[in-house]
Amino acid sequence: ALVANGLADAAILLALQSMHAQKGVLPKSIQVMPVQFEGRMSEVSVQPLNGLIDINNASVVLLSDLYRHAGGMNPDSAQALAQVTVEFRQTKSTKGRAQGFDAIEDLLGVSGMTYELYAKINHLITADLKTGSGRVNPLVAPAGVLQVLTGGDVARAAVLAAQRDADPNLMDTSFLKPEQIEMASSSSLRLQVKVGLPDGSTLQKTWHIYWSPDPRSGLPWRVLGTQQSMQRSTPTGQ
Repeated sequence: ALVANGLADAAILLALQSMHAQKGVLPKSIQVMPVQFEGRMSEVSVQPLNGLIDINNASVVLLSDLYRHAGGMNPDSAQALAQVTVEFRQTKSTKGRAQGFDAIEDLLGVSGMTYELYAKINHLITADLKTGSGRVNPLVAPAGVLQVLTGGDVARAAVLAAQRDADPNLMDTSFLKPEQIEMASSSSLRLQVKVGLPDGSTLQKTWHIYWSPDPRSGLPWRVLGTQQSMQRSTPTGQ
């Protein structure tokens, strides 16, 4: 696992170096970058974070749609929890500033948020957008977020994803709520890679970065946070 973690970090760093070599041109769509390190090929997924739902800036309506269509809540409960979420993030700190969410896990501190609900939505949200508008870019949104934007219409979300993957210019967003979407690129990115282990398990490593010079390291990007998870293999016959 330690070796796999090192390989994953190396793959993500190589992907970042490749982006820097391209003069820092940021992706306008979800991209998969093949990289090679120590004789091993890996694929690093690069996704602008404004394809996820920003819990620090999303409107009550968008949060309600998230809780309802991704979390399975009834409309009234979803609306109430969305309102409580916004009130929670707007609570003033001792310095008089809105406390917001430093990480998506902080959402568990909201009254009414259960771990069961959190587990259903945590892959669709972010707290790492530095300059978030509260809207979502459907050109870089995963399938689950597209389902939220389409009001829980799984079939329509699948059509949108297929149109985008064929040609982003073909994606028909006219029926989405205009106040919930944007087409702007983002400097906040999520890089993700999976590395297989000898026992068949898979380690997944995720970096959230902000593409802006870091005065401390001298690098052209800032690391906002990292996460890793392990998917265990299932023994044959079980």
